[in-house]
Amino acid sequence: MIVRPATVADAPAIASVHWRSHQTTYVEPGRVARDVVENWTMRDRVLAWTAHTAISSGLYPPPDGFRAMRVWVAEVDGEVVGWANTSGGRDADAPRDLELEGLYVLDEHHGTGVGQGLVDAALDGRPAYLWVLDDNPRAQAFYRRNGFAPDGTEKFDDYWHVHELRYVR
Repeated sequence: MIVRPATVADAPAIASVHWRSHQTTYVEPGRVARDVVENWTMRDRVLAWTAHTAISSGLYPPPDGFRAMRVWVAEVDGEVVGWANTSGGRDADAPRDLELEGLYVLDEHHGTGVGQGLVDAALDGRPAYLWVLDDNPRAQAFYRRNGFAPDGTEKFDDYWHVHELRYVR
């Protein structure tokens, strides 16, 4: 496994992992309606990740509507199988200066160290916060193993129609 900063060329692979992970994490277990997930098309995802990786790579500053973030990918045998992204945080009441905004690993690579490699690269041991689904015990256990704990803050995401818990370390 190789974990490295993402490049613009990785955008389609990141979008694919994003799409596939949304299907297996949200749609198939019934956490999010299929039309909500699939309304964010693959084309839209590729365009968004192209912009995010260009910004992350320093090719240009973030335009209006984009946060400056860092993006990492994990490769196994030359294939992107996971990604993570961080930023200064999306929340006005952020408890830390660093948010782990996203961490997705293809199901067939769960438990192989890919997720851990991405967290290690993205956070480098720094204090951070994140949002996790309230009904995703596997993800919650993973974050607890990485020193995160719920801080008592919860929210309902109006777009995805899910309850989330804030974890902090």
